[in-house]
Amino acid sequence: MKFEKAGTLAAAMLLSAGALHAETAVERHYKHIIGASAFTANNLYLQTGWYGMDGGNVGNDTDLDNANFVGSYYFGSIGDEWRPFVLGGFGFSNIDQDGVTVDGASVDNVGFDSSYFKIGAGINYNPTSTVSMVLGASGMWMSSDSDFLNVAGAPTAGMLRYFNQDSDTSLYDIFGRVNFHTEIDGYKPYAEITLHYINIDYDYGLSDESGWNADLSAGVFTPTLTHWLNLPVRAQFFAAANLLDGDLSDVAGFDSALSAGASLLWKIGPAIPVFGNAFHETELAFNLQGTAGDNDFSGFKASVSFSIAKF
Repeated sequence: MKFEKAGTLAAAMLLSAGALHAETAVERHYKHIIGASAFTANNLYLQTGWYGMDGGNVGNDTDLDNANFVGSYYFGSIGDEWRPFVLGGFGFSNIDQDGVTVDGASVDNVGFDSSYFKIGAGINYNPTSTVSMVLGASGMWMSSDSDFLNVAGAPTAGMLRYFNQDSDTSLYDIFGRVNFHTEIDGYKPYAEITLHYINIDYDYGLSDESGWNADLSAGVFTPTLTHWLNLPVRAQFFAAANLLDGDLSDVAGFDSALSAGASLLWKIGPAIPVFGNAFHETELAFNLQGTAGDNDFSGFKASVSFSIAKF
């Protein structure tokens, strides 16, 4: 479960680049905004919190505020060969874009307020003590209320249809992960790759957008560094890369991004003696992370999260 906050992001994204695949400019602009909101809400390293984007270098100013509360629970015990898991959560987002021209009309402000929830499940397979594999799927459903202000001239039919109505969007994610980890003098280094196949299902009968997304990450967990209220505290240092194929990056607004950060993890599970100590391995984490990518995509975020330790 995560709450996160991000600072400045500069992104040459959410552009109305004209008609593609027989779609109008206003349809493409709508799909960019909704697609970026849905993808970043679903993605592990780029978005599970509050963001801001500044696209002033491309003639517009875009802000994305996104609050997300998500989590996962692994059944069984650490070291079990098979561990099914469930995941879920909910969130809210707001996108405001200023100073853009959509469908031939100059718009001072385009706004989308969205709420969404996510559920999923999968299986975690541990063939050895140092290898972990995951196969899972999730669905996210987002409802958006949009509006626009200060149109120069009469609003076009496209503007009234896509930017002044409620709409629904669905995102489906099938993913697989391989994780390698070991322990050296109490330190636990790891490396993992996660491959996603994502489909974004738009409202208004617009065509779906599908594509591949890869998350690469590596890091290390330290041994216990100290105790707080008699509960152990350890640290994590990590780096990650996020890669999108052309179809998905078309709506997300970037092709790749790099992230790096650190966490302090406080093992509060022993203080939660419920469900037969099912939450014994729960850790409360305080995280800092920076992100940079192509198309001037960059930012900083801080987060607090709950997690069930997997190893």
